[in-house]
Amino acid sequence: MKMENAMKRTGWLSVGLLALGLTTVQAAENRVQIDWPEFLARHDLVWTEAPKAWTDGPFLGNGMLGSMFHQLDNHTIRISLGRADVEDHKTKGQPFIAQSRLPNGYFTLKTAGKITCFEGRLDLYDAEARARVVTDKGQVEIRGFVHSADMVIVYEFMPSGGEAAMRLDFVPLKAIAPARLQAENDVAHKGDKAHPSRKKWASAPYKYNPDPELGVLDGYQICRQTLVAGGGTGTAWTVKDGRDGGQRLFISIEHSHPGSTAVADAVAHLKAIEDESFASLVQRHRDWWHDYYPKSFVSLDDTRMESFYWIQVYKFGAGARKGRAYMDTMGPWMVEETAWANGWFNLNTQLSYWFLSTANRLEVAESLFTKLDECLPTLVANMPESYGGDCAGMSTIAPQTFVSPFPSGRLGFTGELLWTCHDYWLMLERTMDAERITQKFFPLLKKSVNTYLHFMVEGEDGRIHLPETRSPEYGGGEDCNFNLALFRWGCRTLIQIDERYRINDPLLPKWKDVVARLVDYPKNENGYMVAKDFPFAQSHRHYSHLLMIYPLCEINIDQPENRELIAKSMDHWINYPGRGNAGYSWSGAAAMYALQGDGEKAGKYLDIFMRMQELYPDNPAEIHPTTMYTETNRVQPVTETPLSLCDSMQLMLLQSWGDTIRVFPAVPKSWRNIAFDGLLAAGGFEVSAVRKGGATQFIRIKSRAGEPCLLKTEMVPARIAGIEKSAVRQMPEGRFKIDLKQGEEAILYAEGVEEAIVEPVAAKPENCNSFGLNERYQPAK
Repeated sequence: MKMENAMKRTGWLSVGLLALGLTTVQAAENRVQIDWPEFLARHDLVWTEAPKAWTDGPFLGNGMLGSMFHQLDNHTIRISLGRADVEDHKTKGQPFIAQSRLPNGYFTLKTAGKITCFEGRLDLYDAEARARVVTDKGQVEIRGFVHSADMVIVYEFMPSGGEAAMRLDFVPLKAIAPARLQAENDVAHKGDKAHPSRKKWASAPYKYNPDPELGVLDGYQICRQTLVAGGGTGTAWTVKDGRDGGQRLFISIEHSHPGSTAVADAVAHLKAIEDESFASLVQRHRDWWHDYYPKSFVSLDDTRMESFYWIQVYKFGAGARKGRAYMDTMGPWMVEETAWANGWFNLNTQLSYWFLSTANRLEVAESLFTKLDECLPTLVANMPESYGGDCAGMSTIAPQTFVSPFPSGRLGFTGELLWTCHDYWLMLERTMDAERITQKFFPLLKKSVNTYLHFMVEGEDGRIHLPETRSPEYGGGEDCNFNLALFRWGCRTLIQIDERYRINDPLLPKWKDVVARLVDYPKNENGYMVAKDFPFAQSHRHYSHLLMIYPLCEINIDQPENRELIAKSMDHWINYPGRGNAGYSWSGAAAMYALQGDGEKAGKYLDIFMRMQELYPDNPAEIHPTTMYTETNRVQPVTETPLSLCDSMQLMLLQSWGDTIRVFPAVPKSWRNIAFDGLLAAGGFEVSAVRKGGATQFIRIKSRAGEPCLLKTEMVPARIAGIEKSAVRQMPEGRFKIDLKQGEEAILYAEGVEEAIVEPVAAKPENCNSFGLNERYQPAK
C-alpha cells in the first residue's frame, strides 16, 4: 500500500527515534524488551479513504485542547477545535443545557482542486496525525499535533503543484448548547413529528449568548465569545511560513469565568512559543508521550483487540490529564449537536476511569481524582442547607467545576458521588498513599456516606432500610440495590481506613451498625431485583442493580453460597429480550464473567462488543473505525464505552479484589500467548507475567508498600528468584503466600523456564493497523 511506504516514521516526518524507543529494564532476573515505536506502529490508525465525519477522523489532544479533521466536500477539509472546559455557566434551566459544553469554531482547508484521494496515519507513539490530500491540481501534506505541554494546537501544511493556492479560513460558531441546537434543528426538520423531548427543549426559555466577534490582538487573529453568564472563550491563531514553502498554523483556546481574560490568555500561550525552534517544540511535545506509554505494557495474540486497547491508552492520554480536564462524554473533541455535551455521573464517567489504576496510568487518572480533592467544598455546597454542611454530593450532570446542586427532596441522585469515590479508591488501593487516603479521600468518602445516614430509616424488622431512590435510568423504589450496594461498600471502606490508620472517627460505631444491620439486597427467582417490589423486567443497558457484583465485588465467586445467585442475576440481565443493551452492556458482561473465572464467556462478550453492528444491526449503538462510539440512533457521542472495554480485558489478565492477586484468572483458550508488565494490583503491588502456548511462564511481583501478598495462579512454581524460597508458602486452592517487604520483588518460574523476558507477542499482520478507514477495518469479521 503506497500510503504505508510514504508515511512510515522512517519517511517524511521521521526524527530517527526508533533506536531511542527501545526500553530495557532489568530487576532481579526480569527483562522488559519493547521497541515502543515499532510496537505501537502496528496499532497506528490508517486511512486509505477520506473520513467524512468526526467519528471517523484522526483525533488529537492534550487533556484540555483537542482537534480532529475530516472532509466536508470535494474542496474542503474541516479542522475541528475543542477545549474541554468551555462550558456555559447559567444557573437556570436544565443543567445539560444551562451548563453545557459550548463550541468555539473550526478551520477549513480549501483546496484549489477537487479532492480525489486521501491517505493518512495517526502515529500513536508521537501523538501526531499525518495525511496527504490529493486533488486534480496537486496535493497537500498535513501534519498535526496538540502540544502535550503547551496549550497550543499545531498544523503544518505542505502544498505542491496547483495547491499552492490552498486557503485556510476560521469559521466562528455561536456559543449555543449542543442539546438546544440539536432540538431546534430536529423541530425545524420534523415539525410536529419531532420527539416530544426535543420539542420541549427547543421551546424552553433560553438566553442566547452573543454572536462571536473576530478581531486582532497584538498581531494575532482572535475570536471572542462572550457569555451572558459572565466570562467567555477566546480563540487566537497565527499562520507562519514553514519549510519548503509550507505554512504552519498555531492555535490556542482559553476559557475564563467570571472574568473576561480568555482572549488575552490565548494570545499569551502563542507568544510563549514565539522564539522557540519548531524542532524543539515538536520534541517537547513528544517527550511526554514517550514517557507515558512505558508505564505498563499489555500484548496478546488477538492483535485487533490489542490494537483497540492501545488506542484507548492513547485516547485517554489525549483526553484528560492531571490539572486539566476530566474525561466527560466527548473529551476535548467537540460535537456541535448532541444531547449529552456534559460530564455525566450516573455511569459514564465512572466507567471511563476503571482501567487506569490497574494500567498504571495515574497521571491521567488524576484528572478526576485531584479535581475531587480540590472541589470538596463545592461538593458540600451542592447539598441543600437541611443537610447541615456535613454531606457532599452532586447531581447526575456535573461540569468541570463540579457545581452541580443536589436536587432538594430528590434522593434519586444519591449514588453519583459515592460511585465516583469507588473509582478513586481503586487508585488508592494500588498506590497505598497513606497521607492521601487519610487527609483527602477519607473526608470525601465520609461526607458522601453521610448523605445516606441522613435519610436511612429503621424498619419494624430492626434492619436499616433506604427510602425510595433510583437505579440510574431504570427507575427505583425502596431498598434500591444500586444505593444499598454503594452504602454498604462506603461504610465498609470507612471502617477499613479508620481501623488501619487508627483514626478513631466518632462515626465508626455508626458505620459498623450500618454494615451489621443494612437490609439484604432484594432478589427474586431471577436474581437481584432493581429494588424492593421492583423486578428487573425490561431490557436495559445499565447494570447498576448489579454493582455489588461489579465493580464493587461485595458479592463474589469466593462466596460459594452466592455463586448461583450471581450467575442467575447476570444471565437474566444480559439476555433479557429486547434492544436495551448497548456497548458497555457487553463490556460489563465480559467483566462480570471474568470475575467468575469464565474466560470463554468473557471472550464471547468482548467479541460481541467488537461485532455489535453485525450481530445487532437494529441496535442504536455503534463502534466507529477510530474506536469512537455513539448511541441513540448512533449520533450521540460517549467516550466511556470503548474505555470500559479495557477494564474487562484487564480483569481477564489480572484481578486483585479481596485479599488475593489473581494472574490470568479468566483467559479464553484462543488467547494462548499473553505478556503484561507494570500492571498494578491492590495492596501496592506491581505485577508482570507471560503466558505462552496456554501456560504461564513466570510471574513477577514487586511490593511498593510491604502489604501482605496472596497470589493465585494455576502455575506451580519450580524456581523462585529475588527472595528466599522460604518466603513463599503454598496455601489451599492454588494460592501462594509471599513474604515481600517494601521494595522487594519476586519472580516465580514455571518448570523449564530460565528467563523472565517481557516482549510483544507476535502480531498477526492481517490484523495490524486495522482501525481507521482502510481495507483492514472490517467490524463484521
